[in-house]
Amino acid sequence: MNLVKSLIEDHKMIPHPEGGHFVEVYKNKDVSHIYFLLEEHEHSHWHRITKNETIHFYTGSPLNIFTSKNGEEFETNAIGSQNKYMFTIEKNTWFAMKSTGSFSLIGCTVAPAFEFEDLELAPKNWKPTKFNQEL
Repeated sequence: MNLVKSLIEDHKMIPHPEGGHFVEVYKNKDVSHIYFLLEEHEHSHWHRITKNETIHFYTGSPLNIFTSKNGEEFETNAIGSQNKYMFTIEKNTWFAMKSTGSFSLIGCTVAPAFEFEDLELAPKNWKPTKFNQEL
């Protein structure tokens, strides 16, 4: 069994609505934390949540995080290289993620705790108007 399949099975990860696989590892009313895995052929769909979210890099290839506050311009931030292993996305910011290699395993911490009602998925082919990269 390869490492990615082993991580998914060992942690009992399931498909996430935005793409990739996840498992909730901690939650109370104040904070929630998940493991989230993207394989090279996957990306997270553009989405936003109503709370701040901190992304923590664990292992695999560096991860590109694309963000857009206004739906037009976007920024690219990478975690997992150059001594940068965390990135916080402010509430109501559109974002998507893509591994730069075979897979990326990250953690996502949301406070107060994440609820699926907090999640808004963009329409299927939506992207910021000035987004010039393929996901």
